[in-house]
Amino acid sequence: MTETRRMQLHLGKCIEDLDKLYNVPDLKSKKATLLCKTAQKLFESAEEAREKGDEEYSYIYYMKYLRVVAFISKDKEYQKDKAYFSSMLGTKNPNKAIDAAEKLKNSLIDRYAKEQKAKRLNDIKENELIKQKIDENRKKAMEAVTVVDPPQPLGLPSLDEVTIKSEQLYTILKSGKLKVMILDARPGKDYIESHINYPACISVPEECISPGQSAHVLEQNLPAQSRPVWAERATMEVIVMLDWSSTAVIPGKTLHLLKTILLKWDVKVQYPRPPLALKGGYDDWLLKYPAFTTNPNPTLPPQDTFMDDMLGDIDYPNWSDLNPVPAPTPPAAVRSKPGEPVVDRSSKAAALQVYQERSRNMQLILDQQERIADTSLTLEMQRIEAEQDWDKVHGQRETEQRDELRAMYQLREQEIISQLMQLENKQFDMAQENQSLREQLEEYQRREREEAEKLAETIASQATQEDVDEQAKSLLSSQAALAAKKARIAAVESQRTQLDRRREQLEHERKRKLAEAREKRKPALDKDEDGDTYMMSPGDSPGAAPLNRSHSSPNIPKMASDDEEQPVPTFDRSTKPAKVAPSSDLYQRDFQPVWGEVGRGLTGLKNLGNTCYMNSIIQCLNNTAILVTYFCNGQYLEHVNRSHSTRGAIAEELAAVVRALWSGQYRFIATKDLRNEVGKHQRAFRGCEQQDSHEFLTILMDWLHLDLQFTINVPSHKDSLPPSEKAWHEYTKSKESLILRLFYGQIKSTVRCTVCGKQSATYESFSNLSLELPASATRCTLSDCLKLYLNGETIPGWNCPNCKQKRDAVKKLDISRLPPVLVIHFKRFYVDPKEYMVNAYRKKQTYIDFPLEELDMRQFSLHCPGSQQYSLYAVSNHYGSMEGGHYTAYCKSQIYGKWYKYDDHVVTEIPSSEVKSSAAYILFYTTCGPARHA
Repeated sequence: MTETRRMQLHLGKCIEDLDKLYNVPDLKSKKATLLCKTAQKLFESAEEAREKGDEEYSYIYYMKYLRVVAFISKDKEYQKDKAYFSSMLGTKNPNKAIDAAEKLKNSLIDRYAKEQKAKRLNDIKENELIKQKIDENRKKAMEAVTVVDPPQPLGLPSLDEVTIKSEQLYTILKSGKLKVMILDARPGKDYIESHINYPACISVPEECISPGQSAHVLEQNLPAQSRPVWAERATMEVIVMLDWSSTAVIPGKTLHLLKTILLKWDVKVQYPRPPLALKGGYDDWLLKYPAFTTNPNPTLPPQDTFMDDMLGDIDYPNWSDLNPVPAPTPPAAVRSKPGEPVVDRSSKAAALQVYQERSRNMQLILDQQERIADTSLTLEMQRIEAEQDWDKVHGQRETEQRDELRAMYQLREQEIISQLMQLENKQFDMAQENQSLREQLEEYQRREREEAEKLAETIASQATQEDVDEQAKSLLSSQAALAAKKARIAAVESQRTQLDRRREQLEHERKRKLAEAREKRKPALDKDEDGDTYMMSPGDSPGAAPLNRSHSSPNIPKMASDDEEQPVPTFDRSTKPAKVAPSSDLYQRDFQPVWGEVGRGLTGLKNLGNTCYMNSIIQCLNNTAILVTYFCNGQYLEHVNRSHSTRGAIAEELAAVVRALWSGQYRFIATKDLRNEVGKHQRAFRGCEQQDSHEFLTILMDWLHLDLQFTINVPSHKDSLPPSEKAWHEYTKSKESLILRLFYGQIKSTVRCTVCGKQSATYESFSNLSLELPASATRCTLSDCLKLYLNGETIPGWNCPNCKQKRDAVKKLDISRLPPVLVIHFKRFYVDPKEYMVNAYRKKQTYIDFPLEELDMRQFSLHCPGSQQYSLYAVSNHYGSMEGGHYTAYCKSQIYGKWYKYDDHVVTEIPSSEVKSSAAYILFYTTCGPARHA
């Protein structure tokens, strides 16, 4: 066999990997005749694979053949008629198979050794390229800093702002240095009456704007005089939208619909920056620059009126009834007689101060409720918009014939389903927060009812007419403000309820249409040409509960079991890209990258079929500063351990992924090689079912520790060490790793007899703390969970070594060793006691308040060395339920100092206020300062 005909190695990394694959099942129940036929097929398969140049499969089939022949030779039927069975097997075939297997084994051993050497050299080259790329990026970043630092020219807002002030727009228009187009989205008649006096200010009437509209359709509906300017929009440097008075772009409103049309449904135009909304609208422009309009005195639109007073049943005093009756001028001050009450005039001010303080607190609560109501309304609008987008994309995928576009639509469907699950989770958090505020408000109202009359009496008995009038005016003004605030909250909540009903109607209608489509198109499941079953919208499966499976990715059929004999693969060389053709033994990883310049560490991960649990954990580890440096500078190569069962492969594949994520040249990549390597060693991660990210993290930590072990010197005075240190050395057995030093800590478990007080202490290591949540709590803090975890519990029937009999004992946990990176897991999933017979799991949606900075662990640990102040840098989130869920990651970039959301292949910046949610599943804290990723 010539060197050029040999196929690239693809089944293993060493000969031991192949030795695991040629085991045969128990053959005792098989007849010798049948076994001879099986052996002959194996021999033919071996020969065929050898002819194709696949040495690995050829070796496996030869070895399987020899094992079957060895079994046949011991069979009683074979002993009776050796000549017959030898002729069936072929007299020369066994010897030929032995010779061929021996040659193949020697050849494969040699090739594996060369491949490992080439791979190591390739990793070193990759490291050099990564270093070079990072240096180049650093230089670019330094150059960019000098450009970005000066203020924006002409008052132009930064790229992350969505509005522009009237003063900024006026400066830009007067300078004339930028091409600006103004889209006036007020009603057409209002534009005709008055608009900004600027040639490129055109009318885009709000009556022409509707959801789901394309830019082309909108253009057809524009007034004739607007179309020439509209056609020039691709050449504009700044586009400004305005209505009468909006201060923000609110989903569902006219400006948001117009912005969506321009950015999403204007496929022919690539805008240099997103359109900006004029803050305060035309009303603000008219107030500040009336001379820069066609008519400074237009008819203003009617203002919204608030609902009636909705402050509940608080009975406030009627101030007109409290005016004191005029009396004649009193004589000179007379000393009070014994027994007469003494009036404390200072109590009036104190009473008013208490009332005003409580009023301010109510105002703060109502402000928060107003914020929640506005946010909930926005979320509901976004859910409706996402549902409509899903309908449209799903329909496009069904009708699309080209595979590449079908794949693009499928990816977009995944994004929308993920967005819907996260919006639903945010609404749940808002509802919980609103309930808490409502309870606080009810408590204030209860106190108001109790003290309102007392307050009125105090003021009436002590105040002059002028005082009463002044206080009445002040307090009535405060009451009116609270009433208006509550009225607006009620109006917004009513609007949200209406939208919720509308969304439910749309969902019901969609289900009806899908049901009709299924009846017309059998079978019911929607499949592509390869037989992959794609996700439906939540709740679309007939007869199933909503979210009946993980909607984070296609429901790819389960992979074949290892016990089944795998057929020899066939290759269509004509469809294979030239750049990945196996021209040498050099190992090439299949990242399937989508190219695009992004920030370092801001590359996404493609979902390979319910692998969002894996993507979430990888991104959290990818933002662990010291670990990234360790992998990117190649230092890990000095510690790769080949003696462990994974032979260092898990660490090598993860290092390759981290380097790719930090190259800054890919929008997203696929981790096929890492996933395949993980699947070889853990069956649960081999298929396409959704898995638990916490279980994956725990197993991955153990693998990485074993893959990157190095030997340390054992202290000579080991026996004299404290019990905690001694237990630690016994655990490590002189083998440590960077993973161990970063992530692993130690727990001290103390059991104390309640009778004699005898104590017994043991020590256990951990790579993460797994915390229970308080029972029946809708909201709690991280401190509550830690206290619950570490608090003592009673153990009945403990064998006390001092009492020599079973006693009740108290078990207490303490953290005796804190790691530099502290990982905390919340036990959100539990077995439903009502359905324990069927092992039904449920999820706790408890909102946990955890600090982003300065987590102080001193109160929860013994005298641990080093810093005990931690900062949060990553969160693994879980949305949905056990029946169907999705994982994302929130990570803080040590390079840019900002928080980002990693949702499979999509990476977006988020404000720090969004990091806390009821979806938080695993927290990553660090005491380490930022490390250089170079």
